[in-house]
Formats: sequence, C-alpha cells, structure tokens
Amino acid sequence: MLGLSSAAKADAIDFTGLNIQTNGSASALSATELQLTPNAPELAGSAFITDSFSSAINFTSTFTFSLTGPSIYGDIADGITFIVQNDPNGALALGGGGGTIGAEGIQNSVGVGFQSWDNDKGRIFINGDVFAGKSKPFSLGDQDDLVDVSISYLAGVLSYTATNQSTSQMISDSRVFDLQTLGPQVYFGFTGGTGLSNADQRISNWNLTVFDGSTVAVPEPATWAMMIGGFGLAGAALRRRRAFVA
Repeated sequence: MLGLSSAAKADAIDFTGLNIQTNGSASALSATELQLTPNAPELAGSAFITDSFSSAINFTSTFTFSLTGPSIYGDIADGITFIVQNDPNGALALGGGGGTIGAEGIQNSVGVGFQSWDNDKGRIFINGDVFAGKSKPFSLGDQDDLVDVSISYLAGVLSYTATNQSTSQMISDSRVFDLQTLGPQVYFGFTGGTGLSNADQRISNWNLTVFDGSTVAVPEPATWAMMIGGFGLAGAALRRRRAFVA
C-alpha cells in the first residue's frame, strides 16, 4: 500500500504493487515503469492509485513519459495525460482512445494532457476534454520522445512544466481551479491512447507528494519547500500527516 512518508525525498511509486489499478491496454512493466499503450493502433489505457484522497489537498508530482515507435503512419501517436478524477468508476475509469488519449468520458476530472500526431500540444483540461481551452505548442511524435514533467496544485492553482529531453523544448502553464468541485474524494493516475497511428507510451519514475491543504493559508515560499520536502508517497500503510505552517 502507499503511504505518506516523512522521508526527505519521496520514493518512486511502485507500479507493480497492488495499489495500482490498470485498465484497458495499460500494464505495469516493472516497479518503476508503466505502459499505457503497447505499440499498436486503436488502444486506450489508464492506471490509477486505488486509494482515493480528500480533494481538500495540495500536491506536487513529477514523472517521465516516453513515446516511441516505429509508427504505421509516420508520426507516432497519440499521447498521454496525468489526471485527477472523481469519476463514478473510480480507479476503473477509462476513456476513449485516439486523439482523446484515454481521457474523454472520464467525468469530474482535471489534468494535464500531451498530444502528439498532428495536435502537438500540452494543455490543462477539465472533464476529459483534451481539445478544449488554452494550449501550448509542444512538438511530439515526429521522433521518439522522452519528456520530464513537473505538476503542482498549490493554493488553488494547477501548474505544469514539461521538458522534452529529445528536442530540449520546454513549455509551462497554469490555471486556477478548485479541486473540491470534483467531489469529496479524488483518484490520481494516467491515461493514454492510440488511433490509426500508434506508439509505445510509458510512464516512469512517478513521484507524488500530497499534503493537507486545509491547514495552509498563504504560506511563505520557505514553508512550501519544507512541506514538499517533508511529505511524500512511498512505502507501507497509508497514513496522512497534517502539513505544518512555519
């Protein structure tokens, strides 16, 4: 089971543990690597931590995703999302494939999506609609891509930064959002999809830090650093510790 640890640095989440629910084409390849779609067309996959969390939280997360070919139609497709949701299906939630990258149809959700093929965008999206709202151009799919992502939800603002190791391109964006509008509990995870074209799409080295936002007013930057460093998802039984304010 996952737990909140007081370790200075959170350990990567173990994908082979019983705490990860994989759906559709998704599977845990190793303790640190999750495959959302194998290199085949017309697939959708998702994976979620089976423990739900109170939506009255703040969190930070880092992970790396890879999109690799070869592809049937040239560019590899179609992309992945990091998603937080309170869908009626819970950890079993799975959306459609293709350009909707496994997220379309997942209700009560917010996330960050990265689309390849002819979309080539990064975007914060709501309720599974990865085509709506402001996006940032992000070149993916014309080669094998390895992308480092950092995401945070702090004081009601969802932010992300993504850096493509293969091209050195970096994008970032943020959006005001109230996580509690999704409902009282939320699930954390990923989705991915392929369409007529295809890609082997994987997540590796996922770290997730969750702390109780209800105890935090407007902390100083140093206080955020102490909380983020002091709380992480790691090993044994799930236990929640209250964040502190200096």
